[in-house]
Amino acid sequence: MDSLLVFLAQVLSASTPLLLATLGGTVSERSGVATIGLEGYLLSGAFFAAVCAVGTGSVWVACVGALLMGAAMGALFALATVTFRAHAIVAGVAINLFAAAATRVALKVIYDSASNSPPLLMRSARSGGLGRVALLDALSQPVTWLAILAVLLVILLLSRTPLGMRIHAAGEHPEALEARGISVTKTRWIALVLGGALAGLGGAHLALAQHEFVAYMSAGRGFLALAAVIIGAWRPAQTALAAVAIGSIFALEASLAGRHLVAPALLQALPYAVTLLAVVGLVQRNRAPAALG
Repeated sequence: MDSLLVFLAQVLSASTPLLLATLGGTVSERSGVATIGLEGYLLSGAFFAAVCAVGTGSVWVACVGALLMGAAMGALFALATVTFRAHAIVAGVAINLFAAAATRVALKVIYDSASNSPPLLMRSARSGGLGRVALLDALSQPVTWLAILAVLLVILLLSRTPLGMRIHAAGEHPEALEARGISVTKTRWIALVLGGALAGLGGAHLALAQHEFVAYMSAGRGFLALAAVIIGAWRPAQTALAAVAIGSIFALEASLAGRHLVAPALLQALPYAVTLLAVVGLVQRNRAPAALG
């Protein structure tokens, strides 16, 4: 039972940042703009959450700070791609590189460290077995509950609201949207800023769960989130399930690592390899009908 509870705790912890980044990517890409800057959103959100947590001692201030930083990065991306019409892939790569470099520089300037921030909020002592403690700790993370709420809200946004319909139209029929007197530019700005905010909040979980910010701590999760968006066919419920599935692979990796049955390097590559195979398989399956025709 202890092992099962620990595994569930690891699934929750690993899935939360992926889930929020995936939702952010879904909203952004639904507006018709390719978004590969999720890695930069996560990293910048994690850094600003750490700064806020160290400065105020408040988890909620850290969450708000990460959300605002993600929104700012989304606005920067929107400025480049929507307003100035830069190539979305190039701009996304630039966002990722900027976040990686800027957070290292800020660490040095603010904390005189090139690798990590000071320790953040410490967990309160809990009684009980190892599995119970791990699960309670995972459930005590506010970002976990915010991620679950975000899934419901994004599903409602994209399927039941006028803004959601406009985001769909901006991606699929921008000319029709303009013909109705609704600005495609404004709609895409809203979608990209909202997507950045969601992904930035995912970064807050990385910092709060690890109790510090570590350089490059996003560790490719933004690209895994982008893969989840593709696997889920840009539908929020399906992309959320894909993100949880990838998070479960991370949890499996952590469980196997404790048993020393497989080389650590192979285990670390497991989530990325499985996700890559899933994306390749999906692409090949979608191409098959065209090839037969």
